[in-house]
Amino acid sequence: MIGKSVTIALMACFGLLAPAGSGWSQTGQSTLVIAVAGPLTGTSAQDGNAIKNGASLAADLINQKGGINGKKLEIISVDDRSDPKEAATVANKLANDNRVLAVIGHFNSSCTLAGAPIYNRAKIVEISAGSTSPAVSKAGPFTFRVIVTDAFQGDFVARWMVKDEGFKKIAIMYENDDYGLGLKEVMSARVPAYGGQVVSSESYYLGETKDFTPYITKLRALNPDALFIGGLYTEAALIAKQAADVGWTPPIFGVDGLYSSALVELGGKSVEGAKVAGFFHPALPDPLVQQFVKDFKEKYNKEPGTYEAFGYDALLVLATAIEKGGPDRQAIRNHLTTIKLKGVTGTNVFDEHGDVAKAPFKLIVKDGAFQPYQK
Repeated sequence: MIGKSVTIALMACFGLLAPAGSGWSQTGQSTLVIAVAGPLTGTSAQDGNAIKNGASLAADLINQKGGINGKKLEIISVDDRSDPKEAATVANKLANDNRVLAVIGHFNSSCTLAGAPIYNRAKIVEISAGSTSPAVSKAGPFTFRVIVTDAFQGDFVARWMVKDEGFKKIAIMYENDDYGLGLKEVMSARVPAYGGQVVSSESYYLGETKDFTPYITKLRALNPDALFIGGLYTEAALIAKQAADVGWTPPIFGVDGLYSSALVELGGKSVEGAKVAGFFHPALPDPLVQQFVKDFKEKYNKEPGTYEAFGYDALLVLATAIEKGGPDRQAIRNHLTTIKLKGVTGTNVFDEHGDVAKAPFKLIVKDGAFQPYQK
């Protein structure tokens, strides 16, 4: 085994992970099973599958070098369809499956919150690669995430809009769920704190609202300086296209829920100039990022995006905890609280709420692709 000062992330990415001796009591399982629970079909399927692919890549790289303490990682995936009720069903299934050591999930904040009481009762770690609602911070001691909260991202974007760009009148459109409501509340507090004004907030339903014309008409009449969209890329693309169709092209801002190639594919020219907060970009020069991009391209024949990166980091964090404490649910949770692991989305250190603090950077859609933004 390589010295403990070398992280599993570095070992996996640079091919240095070697099998170890049995430093902890072995179980009868032949593999170390980690579940990925998220939307594999439906509105958010691209993101759920991205997380699964990132986690699978990390597991493959570790397994190629002998696994963890001589045991291979096995990834199983379960579809929650972005439905909190289905997420609770999935959580019960996984919590009651004694093979499952931990769960990477869920993507939607409402689904993570629906599963949290079940996972916490069963004392099995649920580590989200996509849920950003502030409510997740209070979901229980077995609930973690490798992505920062909306409070953190919202403050960053509010400051960007008002202080950095000089926009004073801000309109908000947001998903009417835990994710969108959390973003709306943060923006409603932070925009005024930086000297701006929220002129109106309009809600819509993920996967259900298709016609945004009434909202666009109302907001356009208020003549805001910029539009913040607290949601995901599909609805953001529809909003941008329908606004452009009536001649309204406000500067659009969002958090990393908008950071997907699908935003550009769906929105086309109407999303050109959209600005979002991000934690990963394949062009970043960090050697860890570049090795991840290379490995991902070799496996999937395409570049990774933000949720592939978060899924990858989530798996590495769990692998590190298993390496330290063995294949035991409680031990995994205990060791997560002591980990400091540099990943491809930043350094993963968990506070008492299972949250991380990572510095976002600015991205813009330029020439039909996301690029680092410099004013």
